[in-house]
Amino acid sequence: MFKEIFAKHAAGAARGGAPLPGEACRTPSGRICRLCHASVLEYEAEANARDGALREFWRGLFPGTPIGALVRSPLGRGYRTVSKRKAFPVRGETRLGLIDAGGEAGHRPLDVAACRIEPASHAAVYARVGKSLLQGAARPLLPVIRYVIVKGNYRELVVILSVTRIDTGIVAAANSVSRSLTKSCPGVRGVMLYEDRSDGRYYLGTRNPSGRGSVRKIYGDTSVYQKFAGRGFLFPPLAFSQVNASLVDGLIEEAVLMLGLTPESDMYDLYCGYGLFTLTIGARARHALGFERTPEAIEAAEANALRPGSANARFFRSDITGETLTRLLSRMKPSDALLLDPPRSGTGPGVIECAAARRPGRVVHMFCNIDVIEGEIFRWRKAGYVPVRAVPFDMFPGTDDTEILVLLTPAAAPG
Repeated sequence: MFKEIFAKHAAGAARGGAPLPGEACRTPSGRICRLCHASVLEYEAEANARDGALREFWRGLFPGTPIGALVRSPLGRGYRTVSKRKAFPVRGETRLGLIDAGGEAGHRPLDVAACRIEPASHAAVYARVGKSLLQGAARPLLPVIRYVIVKGNYRELVVILSVTRIDTGIVAAANSVSRSLTKSCPGVRGVMLYEDRSDGRYYLGTRNPSGRGSVRKIYGDTSVYQKFAGRGFLFPPLAFSQVNASLVDGLIEEAVLMLGLTPESDMYDLYCGYGLFTLTIGARARHALGFERTPEAIEAAEANALRPGSANARFFRSDITGETLTRLLSRMKPSDALLLDPPRSGTGPGVIECAAARRPGRVVHMFCNIDVIEGEIFRWRKAGYVPVRAVPFDMFPGTDDTEILVLLTPAAAPG
């Protein structure tokens, strides 16, 4: 529903959809890449179109709930700290191409020189890996490589080569690519192999961490460093991380205002990842408790909590289901607050219902997939909670996605 509304607003802003002059989002044959809006819209025009579309969309679903103005991204282009390319055959060669955000099966990747929503350093990595794959020492990678993934900050990068198997020949070929990369791309601080035999749509193979393959470090330090709200974080590349680091501080500030934590309240952080929100937003609470199922993420969260200023934080590895929350939230009080930032698919059965049964005073539900908002808010309302305020963040410029923070309170006291 939102995608159609946004398309209407964006089409008006694009003035007929003519490509912007001199942009690099083209295939070698000159074909325009239309996987995102950046080829035909400058950022300010796109943000204005998104803001208008969001208001129209929100009024249709939740006419009594206010929504704030779109919080614009400090980096409207070149913002991504995570990007990927899918390997695909072309006339006996292997090239690296862009695919749509959903990665639907059968979608043919587009071989583009660069992407406007990615930093130039990412394009340099993909160009160098593409050339290296055609050289003799790296050719054993050709039949096994699935994706090339870049993660990092705006200065340092870690490169992940996703392959269907790892053996001595593949390691030697990856070493050849690594030497070429580090020689020509000084921002690359680490290179690693990730084994994925699933051949599925996800670039790390599966959403289930228990089904993930093995990892082999090829070069350097493969930890990713980010600094948010004045605090440094380290986490492994396999852990989920925000793709737009330029907007995360603003996201944290808004969540702090919504939750209204006090030294007497506890904060519960579901899907806490490497501890980003638990250790920043939760610093204002008496206790901050983070819950996450992914082993590498929870290990990173515990390590990040060892730094000064984290005495009130604790982390727990657990599946997040209706059954597990009965135990995990057993000590929650009405004075406590709940934050949840679930995956794109939304929460699982019973999660919202079990959380609502504990009656936290305030809930902030973060949505990175606007398509699930209607169903999730319906479940909150059925469980006795009402949305009282929403603030959208332009976390994914160029795409049809928008991050939205929604504050919910018990229906008996909506103010």
